[in-house]
Amino acid sequence: MRCAAVFAIALNCLTSATPSWFVDVTDEVGISGGGQCAWADYDGDGWVDALIGGRLFRNIEGGHFEDVTQAAGLSGLGALCTWGDCDNDGDLDLLCSTGAGALWINNGDGTFSDGKAGLPDLPTVNSRGVVWADLNGDGLLDLYVGGYETWEKAVYPDAIYLNQGGNRFVEHWREAEGQMLSARGVTAADFDEDGDMDVYVSNYRLQPNTLWRNDGDMKLTDVAFEYGAAGNPKDVIDYTGGVRYPMCGHTIGSAWGDLDNDGHLDLFVGNFSHPPDYQDRPQFLRNTGPPDWHFEDMSTTAGLRWQESYASPALADFDNDGDLDLLFTTVYEGDRSVLYRNDGGWRFTEVTGPSGIVTERTYQAAWADFDNDGDLDLMSGGRLWRNDVASGHWLKVRVGGPGSGIGAQVRITIGGRTLTRQVESATGEGNQSEMTLHFGLGEHADPVELQVTWPGGATRTIATDVDRLVAVAPE
Repeated sequence: MRCAAVFAIALNCLTSATPSWFVDVTDEVGISGGGQCAWADYDGDGWVDALIGGRLFRNIEGGHFEDVTQAAGLSGLGALCTWGDCDNDGDLDLLCSTGAGALWINNGDGTFSDGKAGLPDLPTVNSRGVVWADLNGDGLLDLYVGGYETWEKAVYPDAIYLNQGGNRFVEHWREAEGQMLSARGVTAADFDEDGDMDVYVSNYRLQPNTLWRNDGDMKLTDVAFEYGAAGNPKDVIDYTGGVRYPMCGHTIGSAWGDLDNDGHLDLFVGNFSHPPDYQDRPQFLRNTGPPDWHFEDMSTTAGLRWQESYASPALADFDNDGDLDLLFTTVYEGDRSVLYRNDGGWRFTEVTGPSGIVTERTYQAAWADFDNDGDLDLMSGGRLWRNDVASGHWLKVRVGGPGSGIGAQVRITIGGRTLTRQVESATGEGNQSEMTLHFGLGEHADPVELQVTWPGGATRTIATDVDRLVAVAPE
Protein backbone atom coordinates (compact mmCIF):
# COMPACT_ATOMS: atom_id res chain seq x y z
CA MET A 1 0.00 0.00 0.00
CA ARG A 2 1.33 3.45 -0.96
CA CYS A 3 1.46 6.08 1.77
CA ALA A 4 -0.45 9.19 0.59
CA ALA A 5 0.42 11.36 3.56
CA VAL A 6 3.53 13.40 4.06
CA PHE A 7 6.29 11.00 5.12
CA ALA A 8 6.97 12.57 8.51
CA ILE A 9 3.28 12.49 9.44
CA ALA A 10 3.01 8.89 8.32
CA LEU A 11 5.91 7.96 10.58
CA ASN A 12 4.19 9.43 13.63
CA CYS A 13 0.97 7.60 12.84
CA LEU A 14 2.50 4.13 12.57
CA THR A 15 1.03 1.41 14.78
CA SER A 16 1.73 -2.26 15.13
CA ALA A 17 -1.04 -2.88 12.59
CA THR A 18 0.52 -0.62 9.96
CA PRO A 19 1.99 -2.51 6.99
CA SER A 20 5.77 -2.54 6.77
CA TRP A 21 7.35 -0.03 4.44
CA PHE A 22 9.25 -2.77 2.59
CA VAL A 23 7.79 -6.13 1.63
CA ASP A 24 9.81 -9.30 1.10
CA VAL A 25 8.95 -10.43 -2.46
CA THR A 26 11.87 -12.84 -2.87
CA ASP A 27 9.84 -15.99 -3.32
CA GLU A 28 7.11 -14.22 -5.27
CA VAL A 29 9.46 -13.01 -8.01
CA GLY A 30 11.85 -15.98 -8.01
CA ILE A 31 15.13 -14.39 -7.03
CA SER A 32 17.58 -15.69 -4.42
CA GLY A 33 21.15 -15.74 -3.20
CA GLY A 34 23.13 -14.23 -0.36
CA GLY A 35 26.34 -13.21 -2.13
CA GLN A 36 27.18 -9.66 -3.11
CA CYS A 37 24.69 -8.13 -5.56
CA ALA A 38 25.41 -6.16 -8.74
CA TRP A 39 22.37 -4.61 -10.43
CA ALA A 40 22.48 -3.72 -14.15
CA ASP A 41 20.29 -3.83 -17.26
CA TYR A 42 22.66 -6.15 -19.11
CA ASP A 43 20.23 -6.88 -21.98
CA GLY A 44 19.04 -3.28 -22.51
CA ASP A 45 15.34 -4.05 -22.23
CA GLY A 46 14.63 -1.31 -19.68
CA TRP A 47 14.33 -3.65 -16.67
CA VAL A 48 17.27 -3.88 -14.28
CA ASP A 49 18.71 -7.37 -13.82
CA ALA A 50 20.69 -8.79 -10.89
CA LEU A 51 23.93 -10.69 -10.56
CA ILE A 52 23.97 -12.35 -7.14
CA GLY A 53 26.79 -14.54 -5.88
CA GLY A 54 27.77 -15.62 -9.40
CA ARG A 55 24.22 -16.18 -10.69
CA LEU A 56 22.59 -13.93 -13.29
CA PHE A 57 18.88 -13.23 -12.88
CA ARG A 58 17.03 -11.62 -15.82
CA ASN A 59 14.19 -9.30 -14.83
CA ILE A 60 10.97 -10.14 -16.70
CA GLU A 61 9.10 -6.80 -16.69
CA GLY A 62 9.30 -6.37 -12.93
CA GLY A 63 7.15 -9.37 -12.10
CA HIS A 64 9.56 -12.28 -12.18
CA PHE A 65 13.27 -13.10 -12.36
CA GLU A 66 14.68 -15.94 -14.45
CA ASP A 67 18.05 -17.56 -13.72
CA VAL A 68 19.85 -17.24 -17.08
CA THR A 69 23.39 -17.96 -15.89
CA GLN A 70 23.90 -20.98 -18.13
CA ALA A 71 21.96 -19.58 -21.08
CA ALA A 72 24.11 -16.44 -20.98
CA GLY A 73 27.32 -18.51 -21.02
CA LEU A 74 28.35 -17.50 -17.51
CA SER A 75 28.56 -20.87 -15.75
CA GLY A 76 31.35 -20.98 -13.18
CA LEU A 77 31.20 -17.23 -12.67
CA GLY A 78 33.13 -15.89 -9.67
CA ALA A 79 31.30 -14.54 -6.67
CA LEU A 80 32.59 -10.94 -6.85
CA CYS A 81 31.76 -9.15 -10.12
CA THR A 82 31.00 -5.65 -11.39
CA TRP A 83 29.38 -4.27 -14.56
CA GLY A 84 30.87 -1.73 -16.99
CA ASP A 85 31.01 -1.15 -20.74
CA CYS A 86 34.73 -1.72 -21.26
CA ASP A 87 34.59 -1.79 -25.10
CA ASN A 88 32.18 1.16 -25.54
CA ASP A 89 29.76 -0.79 -27.71
CA GLY A 90 26.71 0.22 -25.68
CA ASP A 91 26.19 -2.90 -23.60
CA LEU A 92 27.57 -3.93 -20.22
CA ASP A 93 30.50 -6.27 -19.77
CA LEU A 94 31.50 -8.07 -16.60
CA LEU A 95 34.70 -8.18 -14.57
CA CYS A 96 35.06 -10.85 -11.89
CA SER A 97 37.94 -10.38 -9.45
CA THR A 98 37.72 -13.77 -7.76
CA GLY A 99 41.04 -15.63 -7.85
CA ALA A 100 43.04 -14.85 -11.01
CA GLY A 101 40.12 -12.83 -12.38
CA ALA A 102 37.84 -13.17 -15.39
CA LEU A 103 36.47 -10.85 -18.06
CA TRP A 104 33.18 -11.54 -19.82
CA ILE A 105 32.28 -9.55 -22.94
CA ASN A 106 28.61 -8.85 -23.66
CA ASN A 107 27.70 -10.01 -27.18
CA GLY A 108 24.58 -7.86 -27.27
CA ASP A 109 22.27 -10.84 -27.74
CA GLY A 110 21.93 -11.94 -24.11
CA THR A 111 25.12 -14.00 -24.13
CA PHE A 112 28.72 -13.36 -23.09
CA SER A 113 32.10 -14.37 -24.51
CA ASP A 114 35.15 -15.24 -22.43
CA GLY A 115 37.54 -12.27 -22.58
CA LYS A 116 40.11 -13.65 -20.13
CA ALA A 117 42.79 -13.70 -22.86
CA GLY A 118 42.89 -9.90 -22.65
CA LEU A 119 43.23 -9.74 -18.85
CA PRO A 120 46.46 -10.75 -17.07
CA ASP A 121 46.16 -12.97 -14.01
CA LEU A 122 45.39 -10.79 -11.01
CA PRO A 123 47.96 -10.75 -8.17
CA THR A 124 45.21 -9.86 -5.67
CA VAL A 125 44.47 -13.59 -4.96
CA ASN A 126 41.73 -12.84 -2.42
CA SER A 127 39.93 -9.74 -3.70
CA ARG A 128 36.95 -8.26 -1.85
CA GLY A 129 36.55 -5.12 -3.96
CA VAL A 130 37.03 -3.92 -7.54
CA VAL A 131 35.93 -0.81 -9.40
CA TRP A 132 35.66 0.32 -13.03
CA ALA A 133 36.84 3.91 -13.62
CA ASP A 134 38.46 5.81 -16.48
CA LEU A 135 41.66 6.63 -14.62
CA ASN A 136 43.70 8.07 -17.48
CA GLY A 137 41.00 10.06 -19.27
CA ASP A 138 41.13 8.22 -22.61
CA GLY A 139 37.43 7.34 -22.64
CA LEU A 140 38.00 3.67 -21.75
CA LEU A 141 37.19 2.07 -18.40
CA ASP A 142 40.19 0.93 -16.38
CA LEU A 143 40.29 -1.29 -13.30
CA TYR A 144 41.37 -0.83 -9.72
CA VAL A 145 41.39 -4.22 -7.98
CA GLY A 146 41.82 -4.47 -4.21
CA GLY A 147 43.91 -7.25 -2.64
CA TYR A 148 42.92 -8.61 0.76
CA GLU A 149 44.83 -11.20 2.83
CA THR A 150 45.17 -14.67 4.24
CA TRP A 151 45.03 -14.15 7.99
CA GLU A 152 48.51 -13.96 9.55
CA LYS A 153 50.11 -15.53 6.44
CA ALA A 154 50.03 -13.03 3.58
CA VAL A 155 48.66 -9.69 2.44
CA TYR A 156 48.00 -9.28 -1.28
CA PRO A 157 48.63 -6.18 -3.40
CA ASP A 158 46.13 -3.79 -4.93
CA ALA A 159 46.64 -3.38 -8.67
CA ILE A 160 45.61 -1.06 -11.52
CA TYR A 161 44.93 -2.30 -15.05
CA LEU A 162 44.68 0.14 -17.96
CA ASN A 163 42.30 -0.54 -20.81
CA GLN A 164 44.17 -0.67 -24.13
CA GLY A 165 41.07 -1.11 -26.27
CA GLY A 166 40.11 -4.31 -28.01
CA ASN A 167 39.25 -5.88 -24.64
CA ARG A 168 42.91 -5.93 -23.63
CA PHE A 169 44.25 -4.73 -20.27
CA VAL A 170 47.82 -4.20 -19.08
CA GLU A 171 49.06 -3.89 -15.52
CA HIS A 172 50.02 -0.30 -14.72
CA TRP A 173 50.82 -0.55 -11.00
CA ARG A 174 50.69 -2.79 -7.99
CA GLU A 175 51.41 -2.22 -4.31
CA ALA A 176 54.99 -2.92 -3.32
CA GLU A 177 56.17 -5.34 -0.65
CA GLY A 178 56.04 -3.75 2.78
CA GLN A 179 53.29 -1.33 1.70
CA MET A 180 50.40 -3.70 1.11
CA LEU A 181 47.25 -3.09 3.15
CA SER A 182 44.27 -5.43 3.57
CA ALA A 183 41.76 -3.91 1.15
CA ARG A 184 38.06 -4.66 1.40
CA GLY A 185 35.62 -2.43 -0.52
CA VAL A 186 36.85 -0.17 -3.35
CA THR A 187 34.84 2.81 -4.60
CA ALA A 188 35.57 5.65 -7.02
CA ALA A 189 34.38 9.24 -7.48
CA ASP A 190 35.63 12.57 -8.76
CA PHE A 191 35.32 14.04 -5.27
CA ASP A 192 37.34 17.17 -6.09
CA GLU A 193 35.44 17.83 -9.35
CA ASP A 194 38.55 18.28 -11.47
CA GLY A 195 37.40 15.97 -14.25
CA ASP A 196 39.20 12.75 -13.31
CA MET A 197 38.31 9.76 -11.18
CA ASP A 198 39.71 9.31 -7.67
CA VAL A 199 39.66 6.02 -5.73
CA TYR A 200 38.86 5.25 -2.09
CA VAL A 201 40.04 1.94 -0.61
CA SER A 202 38.50 0.62 2.62
CA ASN A 203 41.27 -1.17 4.52
CA TYR A 204 40.80 -3.65 7.37
CA ARG A 205 42.91 -4.68 10.43
CA LEU A 206 42.83 -1.21 12.01
CA GLN A 207 44.65 0.08 8.93
CA PRO A 208 44.21 3.63 7.61
CA ASN A 209 42.09 3.92 4.51
CA THR A 210 43.52 5.13 1.22
CA LEU A 211 42.27 8.06 -0.86
CA TRP A 212 44.01 8.11 -4.22
CA ARG A 213 43.72 11.62 -5.67
CA ASN A 214 44.15 11.56 -9.45
CA ASP A 215 45.97 14.45 -11.15
CA GLY A 216 44.47 13.49 -14.51
CA ASP A 217 47.76 12.15 -15.84
CA MET A 218 47.70 8.83 -13.97
CA LYS A 219 49.64 10.18 -11.02
CA LEU A 220 47.69 8.86 -8.05
CA THR A 221 48.66 10.31 -4.68
CA ASP A 222 47.35 9.01 -1.35
CA VAL A 223 45.93 12.12 0.36
CA ALA A 224 43.81 10.29 2.96
CA PHE A 225 45.65 11.59 6.04
CA GLU A 226 46.06 15.10 4.63
CA TYR A 227 42.39 15.34 3.66
CA GLY A 228 40.89 13.72 6.78
CA ALA A 229 39.72 10.48 5.18
CA ALA A 230 42.21 7.91 6.53
CA GLY A 231 40.62 7.45 9.95
CA ASN A 232 41.71 8.64 13.37
CA PRO A 233 45.38 7.59 13.73
CA LYS A 234 46.69 6.25 17.05
CA ASP A 235 49.67 4.09 18.10
CA VAL A 236 51.80 2.61 15.32
CA ILE A 237 51.77 -1.20 15.00
CA ASP A 238 53.31 -3.85 12.72
CA TYR A 239 51.36 -6.37 10.66
CA THR A 240 51.80 -9.31 8.31
CA GLY A 241 53.91 -8.51 5.27
CA GLY A 242 56.12 -6.00 7.06
CA VAL A 243 53.64 -3.14 6.84
CA ARG A 244 53.70 -0.62 9.70
CA TYR A 245 50.84 1.82 10.28
CA PRO A 246 48.99 3.95 12.85
CA MET A 247 45.85 2.19 14.13
CA CYS A 248 42.57 3.47 12.69
CA GLY A 249 39.60 1.23 11.89
CA HIS A 250 38.41 -2.07 10.50
CA THR A 251 36.76 -0.65 7.38
CA ILE A 252 34.77 -3.17 5.34
CA GLY A 253 33.10 -0.91 2.79
CA SER A 254 32.41 2.76 2.16
CA ALA A 255 29.98 4.75 0.02
CA TRP A 256 30.15 8.08 -1.82
CA GLY A 257 27.05 10.33 -1.84
CA ASP A 258 25.96 13.94 -1.40
CA LEU A 259 24.54 13.57 2.10
CA ASP A 260 23.88 17.27 2.72
CA ASN A 261 22.70 18.34 -0.77
CA ASP A 262 25.39 20.99 -1.24
CA GLY A 263 26.47 19.67 -4.65
CA HIS A 264 29.61 17.85 -3.45
CA LEU A 265 30.10 14.12 -2.87
CA ASP A 266 30.55 13.17 0.77
CA LEU A 267 31.76 9.85 2.13
CA PHE A 268 30.33 7.32 4.56
CA VAL A 269 33.08 5.08 5.98
CA GLY A 270 31.68 1.73 7.09
CA ASN A 271 33.78 0.67 10.06
CA PHE A 272 33.33 -2.64 11.82
CA SER A 273 34.62 -2.22 15.40
CA HIS A 274 35.08 -4.23 18.58
CA PRO A 275 34.19 -2.54 21.90
CA PRO A 276 37.57 -0.85 22.68
CA ASP A 277 37.20 2.83 21.86
CA TYR A 278 40.59 3.03 20.13
CA GLN A 279 38.93 1.32 17.15
CA ASP A 280 37.32 3.82 14.77
CA ARG A 281 33.53 3.81 14.67
CA PRO A 282 31.64 4.42 11.40
CA GLN A 283 32.24 7.91 10.03
CA PHE A 284 30.09 10.45 8.20
CA LEU A 285 32.60 12.64 6.34
CA ARG A 286 31.47 15.95 4.83
CA ASN A 287 33.23 17.12 1.69
CA THR A 288 34.09 20.76 2.43
CA GLY A 289 34.30 21.55 -1.28
CA PRO A 290 36.57 24.12 -2.92
CA PRO A 291 39.24 25.17 -2.56
CA ASP A 292 40.58 22.46 -0.22
CA TRP A 293 38.28 19.47 -0.80
CA HIS A 294 39.00 18.12 2.68
CA PHE A 295 36.66 16.03 4.81
CA GLU A 296 35.03 17.05 8.09
CA ASP A 297 33.85 14.34 10.49
CA MET A 298 30.13 14.83 11.19
CA SER A 299 29.61 11.50 12.99
CA THR A 300 28.79 13.02 16.39
CA THR A 301 25.57 14.67 15.19
CA ALA A 302 24.56 11.87 12.82
CA GLY A 303 23.18 9.64 15.59
CA LEU A 304 24.17 6.20 14.29
CA ARG A 305 23.99 3.72 17.17
CA TRP A 306 26.95 1.39 17.61
CA GLN A 307 26.88 -2.29 16.77
CA GLU A 308 29.99 -4.40 16.77
CA SER A 309 29.58 -6.06 13.41
CA TYR A 310 28.69 -3.33 10.92
CA ALA A 311 29.81 -4.32 7.42
CA SER A 312 28.65 -2.97 4.04
CA PRO A 313 26.82 0.36 3.52
CA ALA A 314 24.62 1.47 0.62
CA LEU A 315 23.11 4.94 0.19
CA ALA A 316 19.75 5.68 -1.45
CA ASP A 317 16.81 8.06 -1.15
CA PHE A 318 14.28 5.37 -0.26
CA ASP A 319 11.48 7.79 0.75
CA ASN A 320 11.80 10.17 -2.24
CA ASP A 321 12.31 13.27 -0.09
CA GLY A 322 15.57 14.29 -1.79
CA ASP A 323 17.99 13.15 0.95
CA LEU A 324 20.24 10.09 0.72
CA ASP A 325 19.43 7.53 3.43
CA LEU A 326 21.65 4.74 4.77
CA LEU A 327 21.32 0.96 4.79
CA PHE A 328 24.15 -0.64 6.79
CA THR A 329 24.55 -4.42 7.11
CA THR A 330 25.96 -6.48 9.98
CA VAL A 331 27.76 -9.84 10.07
CA TYR A 332 27.53 -11.15 13.65
CA GLU A 333 24.74 -13.40 14.83
CA GLY A 334 22.24 -11.37 16.81
CA ASP A 335 23.12 -8.05 15.20
CA ARG A 336 20.72 -6.70 12.61
CA SER A 337 21.17 -4.56 9.53
CA VAL A 338 19.89 -1.03 10.07
CA LEU A 339 18.09 1.57 7.98
CA TYR A 340 18.59 5.24 8.83
CA ARG A 341 16.50 8.07 7.36
CA ASN A 342 18.36 11.29 6.54
CA ASP A 343 16.59 14.20 8.25
CA GLY A 344 18.97 16.83 6.87
CA GLY A 345 21.60 18.81 8.73
CA TRP A 346 23.71 15.69 9.26
CA ARG A 347 21.07 14.12 11.50
CA PHE A 348 19.77 10.61 10.88
CA THR A 349 16.90 8.67 12.50
CA GLU A 350 16.82 4.89 12.73
CA VAL A 351 13.72 3.48 11.01
CA THR A 352 14.70 -0.18 10.91
CA GLY A 353 11.59 -1.30 12.81
CA PRO A 354 8.86 0.26 10.68
CA SER A 355 10.81 -0.48 7.51
CA GLY A 356 10.14 -4.20 7.90
CA ILE A 357 13.61 -5.04 6.60
CA VAL A 358 14.96 -7.99 8.60
CA THR A 359 18.44 -9.11 7.61
CA GLU A 360 21.26 -10.63 9.63
CA ARG A 361 24.83 -11.69 8.82
CA THR A 362 25.17 -10.29 5.31
CA TYR A 363 27.55 -8.23 3.19
CA GLN A 364 24.84 -7.81 0.56
CA ALA A 365 23.32 -4.34 0.12
CA ALA A 366 22.41 -2.83 -3.26
CA TRP A 367 19.52 -0.60 -4.38
CA ALA A 368 17.52 -0.66 -7.64
CA ASP A 369 14.04 0.14 -8.93
CA PHE A 370 13.37 -3.39 -10.14
CA ASP A 371 9.67 -2.78 -10.85
CA ASN A 372 10.07 0.67 -12.51
CA ASP A 373 7.56 2.37 -10.22
CA GLY A 374 9.76 5.35 -9.29
CA ASP A 375 11.15 4.24 -5.94
CA LEU A 376 14.19 2.24 -4.90
CA ASP A 377 13.96 -1.38 -3.80
CA LEU A 378 16.65 -3.27 -1.90
CA MET A 379 18.52 -6.53 -2.29
CA SER A 380 20.02 -7.48 1.09
CA GLY A 381 20.42 -10.57 3.21
CA GLY A 382 19.54 -12.80 0.27
CA ARG A 383 16.09 -11.20 0.08
CA LEU A 384 14.49 -8.70 -2.31
CA TRP A 385 12.64 -5.97 -0.43
CA ARG A 386 10.04 -4.07 -2.46
CA ASN A 387 9.57 -0.42 -1.48
CA ASP A 388 5.93 0.29 -0.61
CA VAL A 389 6.39 3.52 1.35
CA ALA A 390 7.88 6.17 -0.93
CA SER A 391 5.63 9.03 -1.93
CA GLY A 392 6.35 12.30 -3.67
CA HIS A 393 7.78 13.06 -7.08
CA TRP A 394 10.88 11.54 -8.59
CA LEU A 395 13.12 11.43 -11.63
CA LYS A 396 15.29 8.67 -13.05
CA VAL A 397 18.27 9.55 -15.23
CA ARG A 398 20.01 7.09 -17.52
CA VAL A 399 23.40 8.54 -18.41
CA GLY A 400 25.10 7.45 -21.63
CA GLY A 401 28.56 8.06 -22.95
CA PRO A 402 31.90 6.25 -22.79
CA GLY A 403 32.08 3.39 -20.33
CA SER A 404 28.29 3.33 -19.80
CA GLY A 405 28.55 6.77 -18.17
CA ILE A 406 30.47 5.50 -15.12
CA GLY A 407 31.85 8.48 -13.21
CA ALA A 408 29.29 10.95 -14.57
CA GLN A 409 27.70 13.27 -12.00
CA VAL A 410 24.19 14.71 -12.30
CA ARG A 411 22.89 17.66 -10.28
CA ILE A 412 19.40 19.07 -9.79
CA THR A 413 18.93 22.32 -7.86
CA ILE A 414 15.53 22.78 -6.21
CA GLY A 415 14.47 24.75 -3.15
CA GLY A 416 18.00 25.88 -2.32
CA ARG A 417 19.32 22.31 -2.39
CA THR A 418 21.61 20.80 -5.03
CA LEU A 419 20.90 17.08 -5.26
CA THR A 420 23.88 15.17 -6.63
CA ARG A 421 24.11 11.61 -7.87
CA GLN A 422 26.90 9.75 -9.69
CA VAL A 423 27.03 6.67 -11.91
CA GLU A 424 29.24 4.13 -10.15
CA SER A 425 30.30 0.52 -10.44
CA ALA A 426 30.80 -0.30 -6.77
CA THR A 427 29.50 0.54 -3.33
CA GLY A 428 30.27 -0.91 0.09
CA GLU A 429 32.11 -4.21 -0.15
CA GLY A 430 31.65 -5.70 -3.60
CA ASN A 431 28.10 -4.51 -4.31
CA GLN A 432 26.76 -2.40 -7.18
CA SER A 433 23.52 -0.41 -7.07
CA GLU A 434 21.57 0.33 -10.25
CA MET A 435 23.47 2.60 -12.65
CA THR A 436 20.31 4.49 -13.64
CA LEU A 437 20.33 7.45 -11.23
CA HIS A 438 17.37 8.10 -8.94
CA PHE A 439 16.29 11.47 -7.57
CA GLY A 440 13.53 11.82 -5.02
CA LEU A 441 11.94 15.25 -5.41
CA GLY A 442 9.38 15.31 -2.59
CA GLU A 443 6.58 17.78 -3.31
CA HIS A 444 8.38 19.39 -6.25
CA ALA A 445 6.15 18.77 -9.29
CA ASP A 446 7.51 21.38 -11.74
CA PRO A 447 10.05 20.64 -14.47
CA VAL A 448 13.67 20.49 -13.35
CA GLU A 449 17.02 21.24 -14.95
CA LEU A 450 19.69 18.56 -15.07
CA GLN A 451 23.36 19.51 -15.04
CA VAL A 452 25.42 16.55 -16.22
CA THR A 453 29.22 16.35 -15.99
CA TRP A 454 31.16 13.46 -17.51
CA PRO A 455 34.72 12.39 -16.63
CA GLY A 456 37.02 14.56 -18.67
CA GLY A 457 34.86 17.63 -18.13
CA ALA A 458 32.18 17.41 -20.85
CA THR A 459 28.92 18.93 -19.64
CA ARG A 460 25.32 19.19 -20.72
CA THR A 461 22.25 20.94 -19.28
CA ILE A 462 18.73 19.81 -20.12
CA ALA A 463 15.25 20.52 -18.78
CA THR A 464 12.71 17.75 -18.17
CA ASP A 465 9.38 17.04 -16.56
CA VAL A 466 9.41 14.89 -13.42
CA ASP A 467 8.00 11.44 -12.60
CA ARG A 468 9.69 9.82 -15.57
CA LEU A 469 12.87 8.27 -16.91
CA VAL A 470 15.08 10.52 -19.02
CA ALA A 471 18.14 9.44 -21.01
CA VAL A 472 21.01 11.85 -21.57
CA ALA A 473 24.23 11.42 -23.52
CA PRO A 474 27.10 13.78 -24.41
CA GLU A 475 26.40 16.13 -27.29
